[in-house]
Amino acid sequence: MARILRTDTNNGGLVAVWQIDESLDQLTGQLNLREEDLQKLNAYKLETRKKEFLATRCLLKELLGVDGVIDYLDSGKPILKNSNYKISISHTKGYVAVVLSCSEFAGVDIEYPSERVARVYQRFVSPQEELFIPEDKKVAYYTMMWCLKESMYKMYDRQNSIFNINFICHPFQLQKQGKIRASFEFEDCRTMDFDYVANMDFYLVYHV
Repeated sequence: MARILRTDTNNGGLVAVWQIDESLDQLTGQLNLREEDLQKLNAYKLETRKKEFLATRCLLKELLGVDGVIDYLDSGKPILKNSNYKISISHTKGYVAVVLSCSEFAGVDIEYPSERVARVYQRFVSPQEELFIPEDKKVAYYTMMWCLKESMYKMYDRQNSIFNINFICHPFQLQKQGKIRASFEFEDCRTMDFDYVANMDFYLVYHV
């Protein structure tokens, strides 16, 4: 497994991305899996999904120094049972990303750049947001905004969230890396900055 990125944030958080290049046996050999984890692993039918499950836990072990004990809320949101960190997890073609946060929220999403988001952009991009997207860079902006709003959704864990209404992306100019300001529009409005990375292999957005 090759680490692509690791950042230790000023507030004690961590974000890391790893590329999966091991076999299932190599990944399994790095872990001491609980019976519950083995059951979840065996429930997956696709080898790629099994690798993502194992690689996430290998990356977490690298960050924590011990095997992480991950449980899930009814909503599917992961929680760490043997650490005070808040955790968020994401994966895309051949990569996994993990965020560990000491603050109230943790959110991360990683996506492979693809035109598929352009076919469904109206589900998560509002007419007002569409105004600042350059005509010749729509797929790139749509992909980054999808990552952003997935990260926001994971942070707030609101089951009835509407991506193009409750999660608002402020205007930004897409670079190789930077920050995006976004607002949560619920009963309580909150605005915060998210970090991002954009390259040929993946787009990453996170808040720690």
